[in-house]
Amino acid sequence: GGSALGGGGARCTKTYAGGHRNSKFCIFSAFAVADPRRQSIVTGSEDGGVYVYDLQRRDVRQVLRAHKDAVLAVAAHDNRELLASGGMTEDKTVRFWVPGARSSYR
Repeated sequence: GGSALGGGGARCTKTYAGGHRNSKFCIFSAFAVADPRRQSIVTGSEDGGVYVYDLQRRDVRQVLRAHKDAVLAVAAHDNRELLASGGMTEDKTVRFWVPGARSSYR
């Protein structure tokens, strides 16, 4: 037996690193796959940024900066190119991001 997540042959298949900071808090990630040309993994960071990683290449595609504290919550809409991010105590905001004219989120 063994669950799919806890042993029994489970293994990590991809790692996304080299951008976001995560040493103190539990920071969640989300798949942003509404546009097949821009599939991404999105995660918050303790440096106040929202990091958008290319799903296949695993490199940082963009860093969204607007929060004044750690970003612990991120979400991506299932069908639309829309991201949400939430900042901690010094920030207390939820921000929404959509792609701009040059395919970057703003």
